[in-house]
Amino acid sequence: MRKVAVFFGGKSCENEISVLTGVFIMSLLDGEKWSVLPVYVHTDGGLYTSPKIKDLEIFKQKRWEELQQIFFDGATVYAMNKKKGKIKKLAKVDVALNCCHGGLGEGGGVSALMEWNEIPFASPDLTSSGVFMDKAMTKLMMRGLGVPTVDHIRVNEADYRKRGAFLLKNIDSRLKYPVVIKPAHLGSSIGIVLAKNEAEAKEGIESAFELDDRVVIEKYLENKQDVNCAACMLHGEICVSEPELAFGEGVYSFEEKYIKKKRDGERGFMRKGGGRYALNDDLRQKIRTYTKTVYKRMNMQGAVRMDFLVADGKAYLCEVNTVPGSLAYYLFCERITDAKNFFGELLEETIEQAKNNRKKLLTTGILNTVRLGRK
Repeated sequence: MRKVAVFFGGKSCENEISVLTGVFIMSLLDGEKWSVLPVYVHTDGGLYTSPKIKDLEIFKQKRWEELQQIFFDGATVYAMNKKKGKIKKLAKVDVALNCCHGGLGEGGGVSALMEWNEIPFASPDLTSSGVFMDKAMTKLMMRGLGVPTVDHIRVNEADYRKRGAFLLKNIDSRLKYPVVIKPAHLGSSIGIVLAKNEAEAKEGIESAFELDDRVVIEKYLENKQDVNCAACMLHGEICVSEPELAFGEGVYSFEEKYIKKKRDGERGFMRKGGGRYALNDDLRQKIRTYTKTVYKRMNMQGAVRMDFLVADGKAYLCEVNTVPGSLAYYLFCERITDAKNFFGELLEETIEQAKNNRKKLLTTGILNTVRLGRK
């Protein structure tokens, strides 16, 4: 059996959502072919594991004493017993998968850790993770790739404190109210506000700066629809899903996405869409082309979901989720029972690609040179 390390949790306000995603993915993978090593990234930054970690009561009741702290040394994972002052070898990892939403977990921390330890990683690398964690940087990247985005203003807190009054006066002339205000580095609609006038914009910006030091202010598109499209690498080819409707009209907050869904008997971290979105062929193909372009040009890996806004016959890329909820399996699989094979194939693809890359490095002598340099 191959050992897969599944990372979830993280130093992020999306920690709880990430736990749900991680436990869900682990329940699919654990079986005859894959042996799962759970890696919970605590809010204190430590890495922990436990054979009981699929029990959500551990997290609800914060029974942290049941978890073992671990660390990586290359592909080998060791557990620490602080009371006895001993270190125990737990496992050797063949491949890793990231289920951390938000924060450094999604923004490149897990990617860097895996790259440092030369562990094949079935999720986006450090570069794309860091770029797409920042909504302002995402827009700059899309401009370079020729992918349309909604008109926006980016503002840093330090600049706002100096020239906030000037910014507020120019929002209406540059974008026209209403506008959408977002913390640049947060996901799951945390901190998002729809402002219809200057007073609401000021309040929304101040609230956003309590969560982040950079804010994005976007033009609100009337009668827009949120559409998701995902991409992954399988069998050496980029596979792009069909575009799918994500939500209805308006702006969705964290509570509307997750809390109200749960009250209605739906699991917020599962499929939130309303089925296939009836797009005309031209618009549908544009969304799929934009998705493939970003995935290919950024040399991405794993399952990545891209969120679009569609209005007046045009599609605008809004965000790139390098660790989407439930890893976007629902955009590739008709049934939840198909997800087990889907994730298994993603892991196999990653392992094979890592082998090919290693062969190239050995052939060119680069890998031996690097190791010699370390000595």
